Amino acid sequence: MNKHIILFGLIFLASVNFAVAEEADGGYAGAFLKVPVAARPAAMGGAYIALSEDAAGQLYNPGGLASITRKDFFSSYRVMKLDRKLGFVSFVAPTKLQSALAISWMYAGSGEVEERTNSGFLTGSTIASADHVFSVTFAKQFQPFFSAGTRLNYFYKTYDDISANSIGIDLGAQLFVDSLFEYGAMEEFPINDIKIGLVAQNISAQYSWKVDVNQLSASPDDEFPLEFGLGVAFRSFQRNLLTAVDVRKNDKQAVYFRFGGEYYLNPKLALRAGLDDGHLTTGLGFNLPLSRNILIIDYAFADDRVGEGSDHIFSLNFLF
Repeated sequence: MNKHIILFGLIFLASVNFAVAEEADGGYAGAFLKVPVAARPAAMGGAYIALSEDAAGQLYNPGGLASITRKDFFSSYRVMKLDRKLGFVSFVAPTKLQSALAISWMYAGSGEVEERTNSGFLTGSTIASADHVFSVTFAKQFQPFFSAGTRLNYFYKTYDDISANSIGIDLGAQLFVDSLFEYGAMEEFPINDIKIGLVAQNISAQYSWKVDVNQLSASPDDEFPLEFGLGVAFRSFQRNLLTAVDVRKNDKQAVYFRFGGEYYLNPKLALRAGLDDGHLTTGLGFNLPLSRNILIIDYAFADDRVGEGSDHIFSLNFLF
């Protein structure tokens, strides 16, 4: 194994963006976390901070998990170009006193590249990078109008034969505006079920790399951007149309917006569309009752961003 190549990779590791960053807005540790992996949020442009009412919501606002009332096994996979992989699996269960608990695993990989010497010759070996996130999420509804939650993340990254890990925390809250008024008062207005979400993500998360090359030691730190988000969602047209908008900002990159909508043609079929920082997303969802259980199948299409190709996202929910 050519240790010079490893050191070179570490020096520039913070510049490598899993999502292929926009011009003048370079990538940082945990860049894959900004890529929607669940189909319903992805189809809605990633605008999900104020919603977060299902298993996918723990990725956007852990406070929304308190809305879960049934056990839920959730899995999702994003089909990506350039040999990238992104998947998510979770189990959520309601607990006592209007609260819920979830465990989850997210995987992101960039595939293998051929290793070369300093002179550019192939060595016959390959180098691969992979990220794992193991999480526990807990949320509780403290008042009819307020819920809050936290998500504890263990990050583990491998870069060929070296690795790094970190602990990070997400905090989230939801405000149910309708509950601030007398019961039934909001029914007279054209919009209902107004929710506001607030989230802080990647608190204290940082990879600390250590490598020794020819008696020289390097210990670069790879910080996760601390990110804050604010979201608003509401329903209209007899609650058939759901609209959501998010604004996000982290301490290293520019402000970006997400906007999306969901319309139910009938109780079983929903159509979705959105804009993820100006890029088009679409999708649909289908609810299939199975005796006392419910199977939910979601699909999303994400438009090409900067030449890396369009993506397809598939999710499966089993409520029991």
